[in-house]
Amino acid sequence: MKKLPLFAVVFLLILFGGTGILLLLREPVPSAAGRQPVTRRAAGRNPARVEALPPLRLPPGMTAQRCPEDSWEYTGETAANFVSTRGRLSAWFQSQSWRPEKQITLDESLRPQVILTFSNGKYELTLQIWKIGTNRTGFSYRRDKKIEFEGEIIQ
Repeated sequence: MKKLPLFAVVFLLILFGGTGILLLLREPVPSAAGRQPVTRRAAGRNPARVEALPPLRLPPGMTAQRCPEDSWEYTGETAANFVSTRGRLSAWFQSQSWRPEKQITLDESLRPQVILTFSNGKYELTLQIWKIGTNRTGFSYRRDKKIEFEGEIIQ
Protein backbone atom coordinates (compact mmCIF):
# COMPACT_ATOMS: atom_id res chain seq x y z
CA MET A 1 0.00 0.00 0.00
CA LYS A 2 1.30 3.44 -0.90
CA LYS A 3 1.70 6.09 1.73
CA LEU A 4 -0.78 8.97 1.67
CA PRO A 5 0.68 12.37 0.85
CA LEU A 6 0.99 14.75 3.78
CA PHE A 7 -1.61 17.20 2.44
CA ALA A 8 -4.20 14.37 2.16
CA VAL A 9 -3.57 13.28 5.76
CA VAL A 10 -3.91 16.88 7.02
CA PHE A 11 -7.08 17.38 4.98
CA LEU A 12 -8.68 14.21 6.37
CA LEU A 13 -7.65 15.10 9.92
CA ILE A 14 -9.27 18.55 9.65
CA LEU A 15 -12.40 17.13 7.99
CA PHE A 16 -13.02 14.38 10.54
CA GLY A 17 -11.99 16.54 13.50
CA GLY A 18 -14.36 19.34 12.45
CA THR A 19 -17.20 16.90 11.89
CA GLY A 20 -16.66 15.40 15.33
CA ILE A 21 -16.68 18.82 16.98
CA LEU A 22 -19.90 19.81 15.19
CA LEU A 23 -21.59 16.60 16.31
CA LEU A 24 -20.57 17.18 19.91
CA LEU A 25 -21.74 20.81 19.92
CA ARG A 26 -25.13 20.37 18.26
CA GLU A 27 -28.27 20.97 20.28
CA PRO A 28 -30.16 17.94 21.60
CA VAL A 29 -33.24 16.97 19.59
CA PRO A 30 -36.52 17.64 21.46
CA SER A 31 -38.64 14.58 22.15
CA ALA A 32 -41.42 13.69 19.74
CA ALA A 33 -44.00 13.73 22.55
CA GLY A 34 -43.74 17.50 22.95
CA ARG A 35 -43.91 18.27 19.23
CA GLN A 36 -47.34 19.08 17.83
CA PRO A 37 -48.35 19.55 14.20
CA VAL A 38 -48.61 23.09 12.93
CA THR A 39 -52.17 24.35 13.11
CA ARG A 40 -53.34 27.36 11.17
CA ARG A 41 -56.86 28.67 10.83
CA ALA A 42 -58.18 31.25 8.47
CA ALA A 43 -60.14 34.00 10.16
CA GLY A 44 -63.86 33.74 9.58
CA ARG A 45 -63.62 30.34 7.86
CA ASN A 46 -66.08 27.74 9.04
CA PRO A 47 -65.41 24.57 7.04
CA ALA A 48 -67.89 21.75 6.99
CA ARG A 49 -66.21 19.32 9.38
CA VAL A 50 -66.70 15.60 9.05
CA GLU A 51 -67.30 14.24 12.55
CA ALA A 52 -68.73 10.74 12.11
CA LEU A 53 -66.29 9.17 9.65
CA PRO A 54 -64.09 6.29 10.80
CA PRO A 55 -60.30 6.57 10.50
CA LEU A 56 -58.84 6.15 7.03
CA ARG A 57 -57.14 2.91 6.12
CA LEU A 58 -53.39 3.48 6.30
CA PRO A 59 -50.49 1.52 4.82
CA PRO A 60 -49.37 -1.55 6.81
CA GLY A 61 -47.27 -0.57 9.81
CA MET A 62 -48.89 2.87 10.23
CA THR A 63 -51.52 3.62 12.84
CA ALA A 64 -53.23 6.83 13.84
CA GLN A 65 -54.97 7.95 17.01
CA ARG A 66 -57.83 10.41 17.30
CA CYS A 67 -56.47 13.88 17.85
CA PRO A 68 -57.77 15.64 20.99
CA GLU A 69 -57.55 19.03 19.29
CA ASP A 70 -60.18 20.42 16.98
CA SER A 71 -57.84 21.11 14.05
CA TRP A 72 -56.82 17.56 12.99
CA GLU A 73 -58.87 14.36 13.03
CA TYR A 74 -56.10 11.79 13.47
CA THR A 75 -52.38 11.90 14.13
CA GLY A 76 -49.65 9.28 14.20
CA GLU A 77 -45.98 8.43 13.80
CA THR A 78 -44.11 5.94 11.69
CA ALA A 79 -40.65 4.41 11.89
CA ALA A 80 -39.47 5.58 8.47
CA ASN A 81 -37.70 8.61 7.07
CA PHE A 82 -39.56 11.70 5.85
CA VAL A 83 -39.15 11.17 2.09
CA SER A 84 -40.27 7.54 2.07
CA THR A 85 -43.23 8.31 4.35
CA ARG A 86 -44.37 11.16 2.10
CA GLY A 87 -44.13 8.97 -0.99
CA ARG A 88 -45.75 6.00 0.68
CA LEU A 89 -48.73 7.96 2.04
CA SER A 90 -49.23 9.84 -1.24
CA ALA A 91 -49.18 6.62 -3.27
CA TRP A 92 -51.46 4.88 -0.75
CA PHE A 93 -54.12 7.60 -0.85
CA GLN A 94 -53.96 7.75 -4.65
CA SER A 95 -54.53 3.98 -4.78
CA GLN A 96 -57.57 4.53 -2.50
CA SER A 97 -59.12 6.89 -5.14
CA TRP A 98 -57.95 10.15 -3.57
CA ARG A 99 -56.84 12.56 -6.31
CA PRO A 100 -53.82 14.76 -5.40
CA GLU A 101 -54.41 18.50 -5.65
CA LYS A 102 -51.81 20.65 -3.89
CA GLN A 103 -48.46 20.35 -2.15
CA ILE A 104 -47.44 23.12 0.25
CA THR A 105 -43.90 23.01 1.59
CA LEU A 106 -43.71 24.64 5.02
CA ASP A 107 -40.04 23.98 5.73
CA GLU A 108 -37.22 22.44 3.69
CA SER A 109 -34.46 22.64 6.28
CA LEU A 110 -33.34 19.93 8.70
CA ARG A 111 -36.94 19.56 9.95
CA PRO A 112 -39.00 19.39 6.73
CA GLN A 113 -42.77 19.78 6.84
CA VAL A 114 -45.24 19.48 3.99
CA ILE A 115 -49.02 19.69 3.58
CA LEU A 116 -50.66 17.60 0.84
CA THR A 117 -54.28 17.95 -0.22
CA PHE A 118 -56.34 15.28 -1.93
CA SER A 119 -59.88 15.20 -3.29
CA ASN A 120 -62.34 12.31 -3.45
CA GLY A 121 -65.88 12.93 -4.62
CA LYS A 122 -67.46 15.15 -2.00
CA TYR A 123 -64.58 15.18 0.51
CA GLU A 124 -61.22 16.95 0.71
CA LEU A 125 -58.32 15.39 2.63
CA THR A 126 -55.57 17.53 4.15
CA LEU A 127 -52.45 15.60 5.16
CA GLN A 128 -49.51 17.10 7.05
CA ILE A 129 -46.20 15.23 7.28
CA TRP A 130 -43.23 16.36 9.37
CA LYS A 131 -39.81 14.96 10.27
CA ILE A 132 -39.29 14.01 13.91
CA GLY A 133 -35.91 12.31 13.64
CA THR A 134 -33.75 10.40 11.20
CA ASN A 135 -36.09 7.41 11.11
CA ARG A 136 -39.23 8.91 12.71
CA THR A 137 -41.90 10.83 10.83
CA GLY A 138 -45.17 12.25 12.10
CA PHE A 139 -48.37 12.76 10.18
CA SER A 140 -51.84 14.21 10.77
CA TYR A 141 -54.89 14.37 8.58
CA ARG A 142 -58.39 15.79 8.46
CA ARG A 143 -61.30 15.50 6.09
CA ASP A 144 -63.72 18.28 5.14
CA LYS A 145 -66.80 18.28 2.97
CA LYS A 146 -66.26 20.22 -0.22
CA ILE A 147 -68.16 23.46 -0.36
CA GLU A 148 -70.00 23.68 -3.67
CA PHE A 149 -70.45 27.24 -4.80
CA GLU A 150 -73.72 28.08 -6.53
CA GLY A 151 -74.85 31.23 -8.19
CA GLU A 152 -74.08 33.47 -11.11
CA ILE A 153 -70.98 35.28 -12.12
CA ILE A 154 -71.74 38.97 -12.56
CA GLN A 155 -69.47 40.97 -14.82
